[in-house]
Amino acid sequence: MRHRRRTRKLGMKTAHREAMFRNMVTSLFKHGRITTTVQRAKELRRIADRLVTLAKRGDLHARRQALSVIREKMVVAKLFNEIADKFSERQGGYTRIIKIGPRRGDAAMMALVELAFDSLRPKSRPTVDRTAKNTEDVIPVASPKKESESEADNASTPEESGAVDNSSGDQEVAEDQQGVDQTTSELKADEQEEISPQSESKEDLTNSKEESK
Repeated sequence: MRHRRRTRKLGMKTAHREAMFRNMVTSLFKHGRITTTVQRAKELRRIADRLVTLAKRGDLHARRQALSVIREKMVVAKLFNEIADKFSERQGGYTRIIKIGPRRGDAAMMALVELAFDSLRPKSRPTVDRTAKNTEDVIPVASPKKESESEADNASTPEESGAVDNSSGDQEVAEDQQGVDQTTSELKADEQEEISPQSESKEDLTNSKEESK
């Protein structure tokens, strides 16, 4: 029975399994992410988190312990100099596993293992204060206009411009009406002059007839 045995055998011998994880953790710290199966990714996360904890400790013994697992000295230097500084304010959770779907062929569930330098959570949106006491806090009040601006606005209003135009039109109509009245009065005077000689000639004829009698 496998009581208190947390290590997964993954269908291979111990030496083969240890060599595989040494290669995988070296590639993870070298490139920042690798793709593998979900079961291997879970085992790899345990080893990678332990190595980051050694790098944060930073002493000579921790560096020698990391060299016993990682195969390249340049990767160990990168782990202790760069990666440890980026995780200085974090206590655990240095790696992230993202499932990417089944593998073509044997349908094994694949996952992406990467160093969690940044968070995948979306940035929180700014909240709006909805506890306004009255409508004046919500609706902005228009600022009073200056006297010069108000006079300019009054002068440029369409109603007054239309009134000015109407007054000018009324003056023109009144002038035209006066001209028509003058012409009609002149015509009446001419007619009266034409009628008055005729009436005088008729009176002369009646007077001459009476004298002849």
